[in-house]
Amino acid sequence: MRNLLLIVLLLLLLISACAPKEAGDGGDTPAQRAEGVVMRETSDGNTSWQLKASSADFYDNKDVKMENPVITFNQEKQTAVLKAKHGSFKGEIITFRGSVVLRVKEEKLKLTTEKLFYNTATKVAWTDVPFILKRNGITVKGKALKTSNGFGNIEIFKQTTDLPKDLQGLK
Repeated sequence: MRNLLLIVLLLLLLISACAPKEAGDGGDTPAQRAEGVVMRETSDGNTSWQLKASSADFYDNKDVKMENPVITFNQEKQTAVLKAKHGSFKGEIITFRGSVVLRVKEEKLKLTTEKLFYNTATKVAWTDVPFILKRNGITVKGKALKTSNGFGNIEIFKQTTDLPKDLQGLK
């Protein structure tokens, strides 16, 4: 009898541990799911940035997880477009993960990395993982970077630079 009671208690414990959690109790179940999502930040009637995602899961704790996010930053004289496989939005921070690519056509700039953060309040972007930055034929590799002023100012940490053949004398 005692062994039977012990087996029943173990089964109840296993069943409760494997039961799906409800949204709002810290589980992984979203409160809402949306397809073809578009979010915008506007200032004085002008769009500062626009974020599109193929789908987004909204959680009760205000987190948003996105698939295939694409964000377009409208800056004074140029437009920057950032694409990734996954994204999340929590508070003022948007995190992009998986094959992150940022392009600024007017500056012939291309940044590739696996993770990039963007603070919507301060308009600062940064990464703490290796990246490759190409601009006007120059390739810079680094371990981390921080941008400000609409990607106009880029601070690079632990970098190596590959110059094009016509500029090799500058090394």
